Amino acid sequence: MKPASLPAHLFAFLIPLLAHGGDLKLTETDDAILITLRDKPVLNYIKTEKPVPEGMDPHFRRSAYIHPVYAPTGQEVTGDFPADHPHQHALFLAWTKTKFDGKEIDFWNQAKELGRVEFREVLDVKREDRKVSFQVKHAFTVPEGEESIDVLHEIWTVTVYQTPEDHFLFDVESVQRCATDKPLHLPKYHYGGMAFRGNAEWLRDKGDPSLQPGDVRYLTREGKDRRDGNHTRTDWVSFTGEIGGQEVSATVFGSPENFRAPQHVRIHPDKPYFCFAPMVDGPFKISPGEDYTSRYRYLITSKALDQDVIEKHWNDYSKSE
Repeated sequence: MKPASLPAHLFAFLIPLLAHGGDLKLTETDDAILITLRDKPVLNYIKTEKPVPEGMDPHFRRSAYIHPVYAPTGQEVTGDFPADHPHQHALFLAWTKTKFDGKEIDFWNQAKELGRVEFREVLDVKREDRKVSFQVKHAFTVPEGEESIDVLHEIWTVTVYQTPEDHFLFDVESVQRCATDKPLHLPKYHYGGMAFRGNAEWLRDKGDPSLQPGDVRYLTREGKDRRDGNHTRTDWVSFTGEIGGQEVSATVFGSPENFRAPQHVRIHPDKPYFCFAPMVDGPFKISPGEDYTSRYRYLITSKALDQDVIEKHWNDYSKSE
């Protein structure tokens, strides 16, 4: 029987379950990995490049990201192929200003066609007590003549926890390693890294500082908003707004073990996205034989959260790290 709360377009591609834990279920198809909790979708990982919307250039196709991320009441919190910045793909990781083997490379701005991030394979699926997880391999590639070469290999481990009905909770761990004997250099720059693009309903007019009912509101651990929080260092960023008339929120925690933690964040003044951007603090490089590991936790609710509640989740997370 078709679960009543699952969107029809996702149900159509389901195959027998590969993993489950209590009310948690993980389902893999040729194109995606879907995780549900109590028959409600939590997140969907993209294995196969999705067709671009009509009229959009095909170079904006991408795999190796998560979309949608859902609220417990079913709203899609993330946005994909936004008309203003179609290279921002929901929950994704990309480096922007980089240099490899003396060449300028950009894995973020797809229109430049200087680099790509792509899904390679599923490495593992696990069922544990009160959680399910999957592990996938990505490749950061650069063009070389008519072909392309791998610059970085990345392993994502995504873990979704069994939670009460009022929230979803999941972790994303990224481990990157050079695919050649040459390093990837990341100069000082104002954005790039682990990013979250919000629903299109949260897009606002450029330069408009006013807040209307339902508009997305940002909050950092230090109490800063989208105007004064940009390029500050913080342990978490939370944003709350209405989607389809329903209030939802998403909070992203950066592990205290991450490189340069607490990392700087890029919070855009108009567009509903932000990213943790360690290169804001200065240049660094990913060297052969050395893992670059970063971890983040995502708390998704269907209501606004006050700072005390977020801090409780932060304390739980930071102690577990």
